[in-house]
Amino acid sequence: MEPDSINRPEVLASLRAAFNAYEAALLRHDVPALDAFFDDDPQTVRYGVAELGYGIDAIRHYRATAAPVHPERSLRNIVIRSFGQDTGSACCEFLAPDTAMIGRQTQTWVRIAGAWRIVAAHVSLLNPEALLPS
Repeated sequence: MEPDSINRPEVLASLRAAFNAYEAALLRHDVPALDAFFDDDPQTVRYGVAELGYGIDAIRHYRATAAPVHPERSLRNIVIRSFGQDTGSACCEFLAPDTAMIGRQTQTWVRIAGAWRIVAAHVSLLNPEALLPS
């Protein structure tokens, strides 16, 4: 991949808009919108805090039964990168007032038929007391 095809401003802006729209849907617990952000494919993967989502059907089942996230959830340390016109990643930490844990979220995004879709995601929680010094 050519270095000038990484993190092109127009691609980053488009991907960031999709990432922000996903977060907004998550905060309002808009299940149909959340489902639509994931690629409609049996190979789409979402590893959650307490579940393994292999395939879009498993991801939809999880989302249909999941409790809403805390409405005051906040993001920090957001890192969004793009590779070419149609591939990117988004990583962030999240905090919520109902837990001392630090949430971590990683998403792989691909532009499919003109729309950004998540093809792989991983969500985990970390006890801040267990953090190793950096």
